[in-house]
Amino acid sequence: GVSSPILGFTYNSDSTKNEEAALASVYKSYIDGLSGGVLDPEKYLPEFNDKLKKAGMDKVIAEKQKQVDEFMKAKK
Repeated sequence: GVSSPILGFTYNSDSTKNEEAALASVYKSYIDGLSGGVLDPEKYLPEFNDKLKKAGMDKVIAEKQKQVDEFMKAKK
């Protein structure tokens, strides 16, 4: 099998703890309704995505990417 190039990578979430908590809260409030077909995705998916952005999703993604990049550089 092919192993992941980031095998052994561990994300340090210290700088994004608040955002991660907010994202988890948004996720929990929407996921059952969206995945179970209770909430209309046409209406609620854009709202869900908007709330994730407002909760700091882009900051978390950027921080994870920065750490992955540093990890990959250190592996070379």
